[in-house]
Amino acid sequence: MESKHPHRDEKQIESYGLAECCYTDERGWVLFPWEVTKAPIDTATLHIVNIMPGATRGDHYHPRAAEWLCPIEGEGLLKWRSGSDSDVQELCLEAHRICVKIHPGIRHAVTNIGGGELLLVAAREKDPKGDVTVPEKVESVRGEER
Repeated sequence: MESKHPHRDEKQIESYGLAECCYTDERGWVLFPWEVTKAPIDTATLHIVNIMPGATRGDHYHPRAAEWLCPIEGEGLLKWRSGSDSDVQELCLEAHRICVKIHPGIRHAVTNIGGGELLLVAAREKDPKGDVTVPEKVESVRGEER
């Protein structure tokens, strides 16, 4: 996962390796995730997400804009699917390893699978019609349609 690769023929999720843009020395680290991706980030949507161990955040999609997730601390499991009849897919997220682009219309959620906090830097690409987030679960709850 150190290089860009779509996970399916139709682009749903792309991952980008961050080794080239993470600089570490005795003082700590500096990460420039958008340096590798060249993503057209809408800075108004830039936000930090904190997820406690075992908790899940997300369960939504963005109809017209791609969302970028960059884990900076901890471990997470990204789950997504493109429609109610498609299978749920998964990708492990590790701090400083990859940055993920979630294409428009893809339902997604991130669960903290580590022992400590999971911190993500998240942002969306510019949507000329305005930023929209639509709540919708990736995985159904007991008794709901898949």
